[in-house]
Amino acid sequence: MAVVVCATIGQWDDVARFVIVFGVLLISRSAGLPRPFDAALGATLTVATVAMPAGWYETVPWVDLVIHGTTTGAVAVVVTVAMGRVRLLPLSQSRAPTVVLLVVALGFSVGVLWEFWEWLATHMFGLVMVVGYTDTIADLAMDGASSLLAGAALAAWLGSGRSMYRTERPARSVSRGDRNMREQGEATGQ
Repeated sequence: MAVVVCATIGQWDDVARFVIVFGVLLISRSAGLPRPFDAALGATLTVATVAMPAGWYETVPWVDLVIHGTTTGAVAVVVTVAMGRVRLLPLSQSRAPTVVLLVVALGFSVGVLWEFWEWLATHMFGLVMVVGYTDTIADLAMDGASSLLAGAALAAWLGSGRSMYRTERPARSVSRGDRNMREQGEATGQ
């Protein structure tokens, strides 16, 4: 719906953002990530994308920190899990501190890439964004904090024996009575 509104009023840069986020979310869903991490990515990217055309960055001074404090951690976990699934990172054999360190490192990397994008968007493409030294340092601090929390969540998830892969809901269990009837039918040849 938001993409239609943005297209109607000619905010084509916002339309592009929504299309890109939609593509990322489709890839995320098809990757079979564990549901809590997939949901966190979907929610945080959606809020971050809506914030720009809604004008939240200009009207709510702290919203940039909240968005960096949630989105980067979610993205870092997804990148970490994706790299583990294609065996670029040995997540299944890693100890909790190693998993946290990997997520934090990837979170800072994502944050730095985003800050490069903000600079390019402002200085090369003329987009209006909040940039500056203080903004960059605050954003990177929130990126690190959110990645630390997200890394701890992933380490706890993996440490509890849960899989990096989404598990579908189990099939409806067969009641004891149904199982007994089936076993009796098999025993009698029915």
